[in-house]
Order: sequence, then structure tokens, then C-alpha cells
Amino acid sequence: MIGIFFRNLFRDLVRQPLRTALTLSGVVWGTFSVILLLAFGDSVSKAQIKRFHGLGQGIVLVFPSRTTLPWQGFVKGKAVRVTPETVEAIPEKVPGIEVISPEFVGSRLFRYGRNEFRNTVRGVNPEFELMRNTIAEKGRFIDPEDMAGRKRVCFIGDVLAADLFASEEPVGRSVFVDGVPFTVVGVMRKKLQSSNYNGQRDERCAFIPWTTYAALYGVKYVSNIIFRPLDLGRSKAVMEDVKAHLGKLVGFDPADPDALGVWDTLDFEKSFTTFFLAFTIFLGVIGTFTLLVGGVGVASIMRVVVEERTREIGVKLAVGARRRTILAQFFSESLVIMLLGGLAGFGLAAGVLQAIKAFSGGETTDLSFTGFVGVPVLNPMVIAATVLILLSIGVVAGMIPARTAASTDPIEALRK
Repeated sequence: MIGIFFRNLFRDLVRQPLRTALTLSGVVWGTFSVILLLAFGDSVSKAQIKRFHGLGQGIVLVFPSRTTLPWQGFVKGKAVRVTPETVEAIPEKVPGIEVISPEFVGSRLFRYGRNEFRNTVRGVNPEFELMRNTIAEKGRFIDPEDMAGRKRVCFIGDVLAADLFASEEPVGRSVFVDGVPFTVVGVMRKKLQSSNYNGQRDERCAFIPWTTYAALYGVKYVSNIIFRPLDLGRSKAVMEDVKAHLGKLVGFDPADPDALGVWDTLDFEKSFTTFFLAFTIFLGVIGTFTLLVGGVGVASIMRVVVEERTREIGVKLAVGARRRTILAQFFSESLVIMLLGGLAGFGLAAGVLQAIKAFSGGETTDLSFTGFVGVPVLNPMVIAATVLILLSIGVVAGMIPARTAASTDPIEALRK
């Protein structure tokens, strides 16, 4: 039975080779398009989320600003100023904070030998490393001893290290920051980062103890506050408690929307994820329309096959074949054509994706192609979505000619 089925299918396919080739090419190209578009959409989403996580994951940034509401004798327009000591003490008064750091930010001139560059200096505490993914590739990050001793030590980004020291080993050497010598204690591991909220990206920054920054540059109030809540789902509630606490200490209405600028990166990440999910679905829809053209081709060729085999259908019905048997026969043939084209499309897409992976060589730097779009792969999600789309179109494309064949009048068919 199976042998007869495939013999008939092969006969129909080779009878009109050009028509068959054109029909299969539509399915192959449609499947190829669906896989590539879904794979690229998924990889772009993951690459951009990874670059965003270079800034930090689940962190909340607070920027002291100016009041827009009067409060307990203070007129509106008062500058909100927060000291680093106040920031360090917040977890004692506000529960639900995992780690917190004050942050000073300034542009300074770096010099080593004849190399000079103007880059960003950040005055932070040791907890900053955990929140901002400034992981050491060489040496270490700043530690509590550096903080207590107000030591002139710095942890520098990988690009800044390459600019200043070229092929020399940076750790242990002295670099001048606005003419003041600092000892390099560590170099950051290379990471992808899409942006920064203040100053240059971390790869070009130097990080020093905030105690050293405040003493050396005479700055009393922080540029911003950064913290990560214990429960990411309660970040808004924790932020309201921080506002209430700082409002009492600094003197502003906690309900003032402009006294503190707040950037909850978790909210932004949710919007980011939703956008790229919609983007991936949009690409999938485009690919689906391409595959739909192939499905229309399959339905058309099977309608022609039904007309060519009308007498055969009439004979089968006349000798007692059930209409559902005829329907199943032609539906199966249509579905097999779709699956054959789909299998060829899968193979072609897999080859192209493998070639892209080999060509990229695993490079994911900020300036590389894969740094922006990632490396598209044939992952389970892409496979499942493509198979679902292929089967859905295949069922519709197969059912139309199959129903036509099953509804054939045997008497009229035998007269042809």
C-alpha cells in the first residue's frame, strides 16, 4: 500500500518536472525564509538583551535633581543633594536592598608615558562590581581596604588599558589622572554594553574608591545612586521607601515626581523584551507569507493532478472505495510534497546558519556584525515554530485538492 502510494506520487512529480521544480522551490524558499527570519529575530533579541545587561541586571538608578513642590517651608526649585555617607546608610533604614553604591562621575585626563586620553572616572564602592558586571580579567576590583585608606588605586576598562599601555602589563603600574598618580589594581573583562547613563561606557572608564574621589576632587554630593533590590519584583515598592527616607533627611516631598530621577532598568528590560518579541513575530509573519506562496503552488499542482487522475478516481469509487480513502490519498500526497520541500529548506537554512557561525568565529565585539545581531542558530524554538507553520500551511494546501478529489462524481469521472 505504501509502495503504491509513493509510486503514484513519484509518477505525478516526474510527469511535469518543470512544474514540480517550481512548486518545490516555492516550499523550499518559504521554509528557508521562515527559519532564517525567525533565527535572526531571536538572535537580535538575545544580543541586544545581552548588551543591555552589560549595564547591569535588575538595578535601579537614582539621580538627585530639583524639587517642583514646596515642602515644610522649602520653596520649589531646591536642589536635592545627597552625601555618599547617606547613601551607604540607606540599607539600615530601608529593607529590601541587596547592594547599594553611591557614584561620583567626572571627566579626567589620563596619562601614561606619552599617551594621553580624556575619559570618565567613577567613584564607587566595592558593591558596584556586582551590580554593574565590572568583573576583573586581571587583578581585582577596589576593596574595603582601599575605601578605608582612601588609596589612590584604580580599576580600568579593557579599552582604556589597551589605549594607555598597549602591549604592556597594566596591573601594578602607575597612571596619572589629572596629574595625580594612581596604581592600577585591575583590568575589566571585555563585555558588551549598549549604553551608559552617565559618561562613557565601562570599557573606557576608571573606577576609584568614592572616598578617594571625594577627598581628591572636593566633591561632597553624589552624582547618582545605584542599588539592586533583593526581590526584583518589589523594586518599585523599595524605591518608594527610599524616596520617603531621603525626603525626611534631605528635605523634599516624597510625592514630588522630579526631586529624584529614577530609572528602573527592569521596566526598561520588559519593554525591550516585548518589542523584540513583536519584532521576531513580525519577521515570522513575513516568512510565513513567503511559505504560503509555496503552499498555494502545492495546492495548484495537486488540483491539476486530481484533474489528470479523474478517471482513476472514478474507477476506485465505482469498485467501492470510500470517499474518505480518496481524500486521505490526495491529502497525504500534498502533505508529503510540502514536507519534502520543507526538509530541503531546513537543510539549506541549517547550512547557511552554520556558515554564518563559522564566518563570525565567535566574535561578539561592539563593532562586529554579531555584536549587534548575535549568532543566529537553529534552536528548538525556531524549529518548533517553523514546523508548526509548515504543517498548518501543508494541511490547508492539501485539504483543498483532496476534498475536490473526494467529491468527484464516479459516473461523470468514468465518462472522461
